[in-house]
Amino acid sequence: MYKLKYYSLTKEEKEKLTKEFYQTDYGKMIKKRLDRVFIIGIMSIVFGLFLIITNTSIWDILSGSSLLIAAAIFIYGSIKVRINKINDYLIKKK
Repeated sequence: MYKLKYYSLTKEEKEKLTKEFYQTDYGKMIKKRLDRVFIIGIMSIVFGLFLIITNTSIWDILSGSSLLIAAAIFIYGSIKVRINKINDYLIKKK
């Protein structure tokens, strides 16, 4: 049974575990990739808002709003994967 033990930790334990995970080779690789996805999501939100605000065409507004939805999924996914990988590390560690 897969348990999410990460949420049951205190704030200090979470910070310590995160630092330990990011010091491993696998943690460094995952951090680079997830940071890249997070930055792409932030840039997509900015561009989507730019499309919605500056254009009056319905197609530009629809494409901007679909870009905002995709960016939100990217950001949510990167955070969720990050927590799951840290949780896997915690389970294997103990």
